[in-house]
Formats: sequence, C-alpha cells, structure tokens
Amino acid sequence: MDLESFSQRVLEIVQRHFPTEGFRMGEELGVLSCGEMQFGLSNLLAQYHQSNLDDDELDETVRVTFARMLEMVRAADQVLPETWEEAKPRLRVQLCRSDIDALRKAITFPFASDITSSVVVDSPHGYAYIRPEDAERWGQSVVDLIEIAKTNLLADSLDCPMGVVEGPPKFIAIQSGDGYDAARVLLPQIRERLIRELSEDSEASDGEPAAIVGVPNRDFLIAWSAALPTELHEQLARTVSEDSRRQSHPLSEQTFRITAEAIWPIHGF
Repeated sequence: MDLESFSQRVLEIVQRHFPTEGFRMGEELGVLSCGEMQFGLSNLLAQYHQSNLDDDELDETVRVTFARMLEMVRAADQVLPETWEEAKPRLRVQLCRSDIDALRKAITFPFASDITSSVVVDSPHGYAYIRPEDAERWGQSVVDLIEIAKTNLLADSLDCPMGVVEGPPKFIAIQSGDGYDAARVLLPQIRERLIRELSEDSEASDGEPAAIVGVPNRDFLIAWSAALPTELHEQLARTVSEDSRRQSHPLSEQTFRITAEAIWPIHGF
C-alpha cells in the first residue's frame, strides 16, 4: 500500500474513532491535520508493512496511536508551569521519534537520524515539550535548560535498578517504568556505569572503554559489551530491531556505540 492510499485509510479510521476532532488530510502527503496539529504517518506506515497488520490490528493500532497523540498534545497545555520556580525541578531530557510533529516547535538537540533529544516538563500524567518561548518566559537559556534537565534526570537515576543478565551473552537492561529509561543513555554518568558493569575489557577502536546500547522504545534500554563476537552483536541487534517494531512508544531499530563521552550509531557489525 502506498503512502497516499494508507493516509486515506488511516483518515477513515480516525474519523470513525474520533468523530468530533475534525481530522482531515494535511497539506503534505502522509500528514493528517486536526486544528493546528499535524500528524505524520510515515512511521505508522512502516509499522504496518513490517508487522503485516490485518484490518482489525491496523484499526486498533491507529486508534491507540492517535489517542496517545491527542492525550500528549492536550497534556502539554495542562502541565506547562507559568513560573521558573515551578518548572525547574520538573525538567527532564527525553528521547523521541524525530517525526513527532510537536517537536517542530520544541527545544531539541541532535541524537540520531530517527531519534531526537528534547527537553520536557514532567507531570504525573505525562510530559510536555518545552518551546523556546517557554525558556524566554522563564528567563533561561536553552543550554541551561538542557543541563538542568540532565541533572534532574540523573538525580532520578542514582537508585535506578539495572538488571544484569549474565548470559552468555551478558547484557544489562534498564526498565524502571518512569518513562525516561531510554533517555538515560544521554547521561555520561549512566553510560560510564553501564560500561563498568559490563566489562573492563570492552574497548572502542581508540582504546577507550565502550559498550553497545539499544533504545528500541521509550521505556527500555539494553546494553552489552563492545567486545562480544560479531554473531552475538547481530543477535542482540535483531532483538532491538524487533522490539522497536513491536512495543509501544517506539524509538530506534538502530544500535549505538557509547563511551563516557560520546554516542554514535552503528551501521553494521
């Protein structure tokens, strides 16, 4: 099914499930509009092809996806604090799919081609993306917001359990359920801890200690030694790719090499 036909099919589904929202075709191919909101469909189309969804499965996937999107957009208006004193302790860094339309107006910083790093305000009901005008209203620079958001997430992560599976292959999983497990890879202290826990012999090509990580969905981070044999790397990389296609809040099918100082994507082992 091509993008144009898929868009029409998805539009029919969302109009049936959300008849009062006013969904319509967007001006760009593969985009649905709802008021000022724009919803890209490329990721959903890829999921449809990769998972071979039947009609009922596609209907439910579209319903759940758009219900979640609408909830996130509405939550943004409810959780953004007016004052800096309210906002500061609630800032966090987050990883998001790059094709999320809300990111067009948000503060972001690079991570990978299919994932974007962002700054959000946490709340009991979710989180809201921070925009440049929010930073201006609070009298803060974007750089300061990013650093404070990382510091706050690190404070949340100090006691975060890391599940160690001895294997072989040995790997570490972080799955606390707080919505920021994948984003913890952005913290140098967490990357250093992962590398230390996995192997003292795990090194990058330049001799710096390293590990391999996957962030297949928002609520899961997996890491393993960079010193594993190629066949074990490929086995774990396939697991990451499958998990990204299967779980909610998907992020990346890629794997990444990490050191304490840097993160970069892997293009084959």
